Amino acid sequence: MILNKIIAAALPMLVSGIAYAQTTDAPPPRLRAGYPDSRLVTLSPIQFTENGIGFSLGYEQDIDRAGIVAFRLPILATFNLAKNNAQNGYKNDPMYYFTPGVKFYPSGSYGPVKYAIGPTLVVGGGRRSTYTNKTYLYENKFLLGVAVNNSVNIYPAKHFYLGIDLGLGITYVNKIGGANQGVKPIVQGSFMMGYRF
Repeated sequence: MILNKIIAAALPMLVSGIAYAQTTDAPPPRLRAGYPDSRLVTLSPIQFTENGIGFSLGYEQDIDRAGIVAFRLPILATFNLAKNNAQNGYKNDPMYYFTPGVKFYPSGSYGPVKYAIGPTLVVGGGRRSTYTNKTYLYENKFLLGVAVNNSVNIYPAKHFYLGIDLGLGITYVNKIGGANQGVKPIVQGSFMMGYRF
């Protein structure tokens, strides 16, 4: 008897809750509580490539609500500081890279420490200097290739970001002075700081 009264009282609440859950248009929550939003702006004061060392700026945007897939858009500048001639000074051979790519976070991008992996298109341009007969010869350099980037992403505070990134790949086009040099390795690495919003 008492059981029938409890069931009779609970049944309308249960049915109305199910009906409300099926008719509501509220989107699922995009973020886990306590973590920042889905956009990230980064600065890398320590950036290296096969050309040398330099710096980079980047932007990252989550594509899905869970933060598993993100689009990244870094711009790099590196300088070959090791190449010089003692008599005529240093020639830094600058290279500038545009490296759009996709990052896959296996467990989502929201959390204090997250790992990501993904493909990157590498487009680079700059110059190469060669010292011959007491003069420098400058040649334009262009490369196009792909790389696979691995990154560790750390959020020590709600909006503050630290990251380490390493990418390895190959070139499809590697032109120096208009002549293709064939397939060459691509290496990229950086220490990044950023703001997530």
